[in-house]
Amino acid sequence: MNRKNVIFLSRILILFLMVSYVTDKLVYFGIRQIENGVYTGQSVGKLNQYLSIKDSLDFIVFGSSRANHHINPSLISENGYNMGMDGQKIAFSATLFKLLPNRKQTVLFHIDPENAVDDLYKADDLGSLKAMYYKNEIVRNEIDKYKKMNPLQKFYWCISYNGILFGVIKNYLKPNYNYTTYNGYDPLRVNNSSNRNVLELKEGEMQMECAKREYTLNPIYRAYLLDLKGFSEKNGKRLIFFTSPKLFDNCKEDNLFLSEEMNKMNLTYKDFSDFFGKNSDVSNWKDATHMSEKGAIYFTNYVARTVYGSKVK
Repeated sequence: MNRKNVIFLSRILILFLMVSYVTDKLVYFGIRQIENGVYTGQSVGKLNQYLSIKDSLDFIVFGSSRANHHINPSLISENGYNMGMDGQKIAFSATLFKLLPNRKQTVLFHIDPENAVDDLYKADDLGSLKAMYYKNEIVRNEIDKYKKMNPLQKFYWCISYNGILFGVIKNYLKPNYNYTTYNGYDPLRVNNSSNRNVLELKEGEMQMECAKREYTLNPIYRAYLLDLKGFSEKNGKRLIFFTSPKLFDNCKEDNLFLSEEMNKMNLTYKDFSDFFGKNSDVSNWKDATHMSEKGAIYFTNYVARTVYGSKVK
């Protein structure tokens, strides 16, 4: 290939990159305009709702599905919200926690011992916040810190919406609930068939033995726990960590280890794993680690009385 052809092809490539870059930004801001109007659904809606009301809240719940399905904030505070999200761990929730204002708020933050001692955890849940990468500096810093962004996203911003665009458009065109009356809590309703499955689980899994091992706190968990402590002290937060009830928890070593570590860091931690005891009514359960709506209401009312200090509504 002669020199003229190389120059020609180089110019074509540069032109293509320039056009694709500009097109990407136009499409990105078009999607973003739509996304900013979405307040329902798990893709971005719940997050957008949280961002719109977070400064006015008095009580917030963070965590995974074991927070989302287990605490009804309306039974605790008239101005509360459950920001629990299925499948999320400490990095996702801690990043959203850091977006709270400098004012007095009570935060109930869920943490599971088995996740806190998982050596393989690498903050991959930060990827769920990729749509906020170019919208919020705090989120961007967290994602960059743990290198959880597709390198191409630096050039093609539309990658921010990979995997969630369909949900964004769907909820923009047809919201599936009235977000103005939604408090973030998603109860799990059960039927007789579900209860029979739980009973079979209970009988089959109760005999499982706990594998013996030497526990260490995952360094990312440790870093975030200290971050949360420091942020709370500077910004007037009452921060309470908790572990939700389980139908059975044969392995208590990780619970005891986490409790000791939290105590060393002067963090308030409530382990409710055995809240219902060994003879729990299966109607309180959806599965072995998630309570039914009935169980969640009972548990929330207990938290309201003993942890938050409010009267049961």
